[in-house]
Amino acid sequence: MDDAYRFNTDLRDQLASNLNGFEYREPAGSLPKQAAVALTIVDGEGEADGASMLLTRRTSKLNKHAGQWALPGGRVDPGETPFEAALREMHEEINLSLDDSHYLGRLDGLASRSGYAITPYVFWADDLSDMAPSPDEVASIHRIPLARFSGEQAVQHIPVDGKEQPMLRLQLGEHRIHAPTGAFLLQLWEVGVHGLDARVDHYLHPDFTKN
Repeated sequence: MDDAYRFNTDLRDQLASNLNGFEYREPAGSLPKQAAVALTIVDGEGEADGASMLLTRRTSKLNKHAGQWALPGGRVDPGETPFEAALREMHEEINLSLDDSHYLGRLDGLASRSGYAITPYVFWADDLSDMAPSPDEVASIHRIPLARFSGEQAVQHIPVDGKEQPMLRLQLGEHRIHAPTGAFLLQLWEVGVHGLDARVDHYLHPDFTKN
């Protein structure tokens, strides 16, 4: 395994430093609906996996975004901040309880096709002993190794007829993930891991993300 992706304090410090130096942006325009998501770095399931990102697969019985790949998160309730919403949703969806001590930084906000301004927060979690999917919302929890971004054709730019901007598609092992979830993951890898000043708001989101 590449030492750059080992789940250790060196990587945590690197992520925190890069995210702290990143000037994140909010979505362009005014969006009345707010949402937040949690991008959480954890140890991989296998010894050779290294640092990984938590992803969920939504259950098929949900009214919106059923069966889609997702980050733990959801709408911001009245009286709470986006940061509080990200922590609450993470606990509700996968029973992972984190706080300020696990926080590393944040990335660019994105406007979803369903009309939400989504704020992404990055966390580091050592203890996953209580993690479990909520049967009402989450079909399964997955750990996607950061090292998979280095694979051939992992980051794909799909042309769309009549559009200047491409569609983003991540091919991370057997998992195919689109924006906006894929855009957050890509920016975490580019900004957090490699310290690049990378933006992802130009990528088109597929039609199925409207529902």
